[in-house]
Amino acid sequence: MTSSPPLPDLVAYAAAQAALVRIEERLRLSPVRRPWRARMAWTERQALAAIDACDLAADALRVDSRGRVQTSAYDLTHWKAAIGAPVTLATLRGDPAGLLAWLAGDAPLVRDREDGLAAIARWQAACAALPPAPPLLHAARIAALWRQNAPLGKGDVVASLLIGDRWGPGRWTGSIGGLTALGLQHGGASWKVARGAALDRLWLAAIRAGAEAHCETEIRLRGYAQRAAGVLARRRRLGRLKEVILFAMARPAVTSAAVARQLDLTSAGAIKLLTLAVDEGLLVERSGQASYRSYAIPVSAPSPAPAGSRSGPFDGDIWTDEGENASFSEPA
Repeated sequence: MTSSPPLPDLVAYAAAQAALVRIEERLRLSPVRRPWRARMAWTERQALAAIDACDLAADALRVDSRGRVQTSAYDLTHWKAAIGAPVTLATLRGDPAGLLAWLAGDAPLVRDREDGLAAIARWQAACAALPPAPPLLHAARIAALWRQNAPLGKGDVVASLLIGDRWGPGRWTGSIGGLTALGLQHGGASWKVARGAALDRLWLAAIRAGAEAHCETEIRLRGYAQRAAGVLARRRRLGRLKEVILFAMARPAVTSAAVARQLDLTSAGAIKLLTLAVDEGLLVERSGQASYRSYAIPVSAPSPAPAGSRSGPFDGDIWTDEGENASFSEPA
């Protein structure tokens, strides 16, 4: 009779789960939750691509008119259609065809489809034989079994992370599939061969690190929004500057062409707005080129509110009046 592997420190499990809960709470309450959600999706896709040994350029992803992060034809990450796509636990447990459809869709496989389905069935049987464990730990173990079985013949590392995420962090609203991948980026490659308690520790630490990275982004976005609100409040005429800022907050970078399309402006009008934002310190030009320039918001930790201030950093609530606008709906 085999004994159950020892549980890691319960404090580590509690810390990982608490970090996920913080994300869920901030996604309900944060005044910058819409652009933050889009940035989370960008970051997780980039983390999955990095682990998949794919150099994912900024223009390989796009944010559509509803604020959803989507993949372009230039994203070569394996099983990209599954990122952010729902899948039931019942499918993960016992539906090889459904799991393969979620992961691969119409993407070509290295091995024969029937062989792949049989390999997935063997993986599901191995998962069923695992001893009971809390969701975040069970996620690590079924992901490791997937890598050992390699049912798809290619891209099995990123597939294992997508499956582990849906079983663990994906049960909360703070991950679209790559939160654990984001945390694993900072710990080397030892997790790929780790087993037992060592894998548990690495996996929980990665969940916590990924969640804390997301929360840090939210803090920095709030700090930026605080500074931007002050600039906008001082201006006598805003024009469409606020729309440009909202657009830029949801993306790592923007161009005059993207702004022109989003706001239905001429190229000259978009460049004028971007130049104004740069002059006000709300955007920085980061390409250093005379043409095809790209701009990003300067994000840093927020400064505390002045002593004796009677209102918070979002006087007038100027961001949340746009918060439910379709431009910042949740990423796909």
